[in-house]
Amino acid sequence: MTALASPSPVPSPSGAPDDEARTDRAEGPLRVLLVEPESEQSHQLVLSLSGHDVDITVCVDGAEALLRVGLLRPDTLLTSSDPSEVDLETLVRVTRRATDIPILIGVGPGDSQRAVRALAAGATACVSRPYRIPELSVLLRGSLPGTEGLPENSATSHAALRSGDLELDALGHRLFVDGQPVDLALREFGIMDFLLRNSGRVVSREELWTEVWHKPLPPVNNTIAVHIRRLRHKLGDSEASPRFIHTVRGIGYRLDTGNGG
Repeated sequence: MTALASPSPVPSPSGAPDDEARTDRAEGPLRVLLVEPESEQSHQLVLSLSGHDVDITVCVDGAEALLRVGLLRPDTLLTSSDPSEVDLETLVRVTRRATDIPILIGVGPGDSQRAVRALAAGATACVSRPYRIPELSVLLRGSLPGTEGLPENSATSHAALRSGDLELDALGHRLFVDGQPVDLALREFGIMDFLLRNSGRVVSREELWTEVWHKPLPPVNNTIAVHIRRLRHKLGDSEASPRFIHTVRGIGYRLDTGNGG
């Protein structure tokens, strides 16, 4: 991927280290710098988060975001996976050189490779886009250092899911099998996240579709079966003798992380 030439790091206005500045920040709204090219999307997000004690500054492209990072010193940067003017990798890398604030990437279908490169460049975590406000609000709050008292069902409590030989790092968007990383597409990751959170329980195809695709399951659709087949291949699993993902005929699937049985 050809990246734009990185400009010089944006200086901190006060000269104080960013981690120290954020630790000593005054109480008040969480300052979020949002990179969102779609005006309707940014408008809705500002309205939806207004009741969550979040102050959003909107940038329409990555170049503006790099300028405002140094001027505004936000608590968190939230960006779409395909900002204009400056590509995502460069935006993350240059921001990370200037500050250690959390960088969250909004990802949707087809964004898997960009998300992987952004995480490698220094992004903190990925979050599903279109954004779900309760999840996003908790994740934004949980990204601050020293955050305490978050509800047990918050996004941060699911930062790592472990069951048997599987470990899913939800915030880092990674899955490990027997300690080895497995590269998953976004839908595959969503399926594994849901199965792990319901490990040992049979989940219906309807549940899985609603959770991962966020819409009703069509009457005739083999998309889930295709994704499960790809997942099994990546996990070293098989339908005939499953170690992890078991098919329950006529109902759905069950994740078994015990002895494989």
